[in-house]
Amino acid sequence: MGKTTKSHNRDFVRSALKKIYKFLPIILFPKEVLKALLKANGKYLSRLGKEGRRALRQLNRVSPEDVREAIRKSGKEVLKETRDRRVAIDFHSIPQYHKDKSLLSKIKPTKGTSWGLVQAVPYLLGKKDAFLDVIPITVKKVAEDFKAVMGVLTEELNKLDLRLVIVFADREFAVNEVIKYLLDLGVEFVIAAKSKMYEKYLGQLEDVDVSYAGVRYTGFLVVKHVSGAYLVLLRKDGDEGDDVIGFLVGREVDVHDAVIFAEMYRERWDVENAFRSLEEFRVRTRTCDVRKELVLVLLSYFFLNVWFLIRSWRKVKLWEFAESIVEYLVLEEAEEAGATSPPQAEESYFVNFS
Repeated sequence: MGKTTKSHNRDFVRSALKKIYKFLPIILFPKEVLKALLKANGKYLSRLGKEGRRALRQLNRVSPEDVREAIRKSGKEVLKETRDRRVAIDFHSIPQYHKDKSLLSKIKPTKGTSWGLVQAVPYLLGKKDAFLDVIPITVKKVAEDFKAVMGVLTEELNKLDLRLVIVFADREFAVNEVIKYLLDLGVEFVIAAKSKMYEKYLGQLEDVDVSYAGVRYTGFLVVKHVSGAYLVLLRKDGDEGDDVIGFLVGREVDVHDAVIFAEMYRERWDVENAFRSLEEFRVRTRTCDVRKELVLVLLSYFFLNVWFLIRSWRKVKLWEFAESIVEYLVLEEAEEAGATSPPQAEESYFVNFS
């Protein structure tokens, strides 16, 4: 890391710091903690030694709700500047190994655990990215408690003056309870189908030739599913052979509607890319305090929102964003230390007259 922040980075660094402390009070989140978390981005906080341990202790002063409020405020700032208000809702889970399960939910078994910190995230799609909120999910099984989770999400969207018009979900939500709730709610939905739901129909697709958004579709089928939804199959023409995708929707569709739904579902990968950035940036710890883990996860979402805001006018990579702020804070500390240190005593010359 260089000794000074490059001059062309100073503007975006100052702007980033201004936004961070506009949304998150410095009295709760001092600069030394910010510096430590950005230094450790993507790695374990313990690699910083005393600095990392001190930062972890100071997180006791930060509550998850304080950080959520900062995320919401930064998201609203983006909303003010955009007309394209398409919002995707997605779920993200981070495996955890804590004995305390009070803040955890059941997830797909991974790396020796079936528990994790789960967040429901309304994410702004389009030219400008933003997490509009991050809602920690503490119900034990998200799919089984989908109605309660969606109630909270709908309430949050109402606060943002956003209306829920379509729900996208992974195949783990392709269960009767979820589908029935969405049908009763009366909103459009696209849920990825489990392969066992459609494997018996693979030989029944009707030949079509439809191209949309650079993808050519050569087969189509729609059938009524036992859940009350409609099962849609599309065959894509690819370089490595044909590929069939299946998904559930709330109404009968023709091939053109089906292709549009498939493309809308594909656009949802903007959210997945944001989650990949989150995992690249997220600070790791070995703490036994699950509340601190949650605060760190929420802070990572918040830092990404600030990065999104900066990236809207200044092309900067995530690692460069973090390193430049750290360099600036180190230089600032050095300048402050130099300004407050006592002046050096003038040299004295002694003559021995003896």
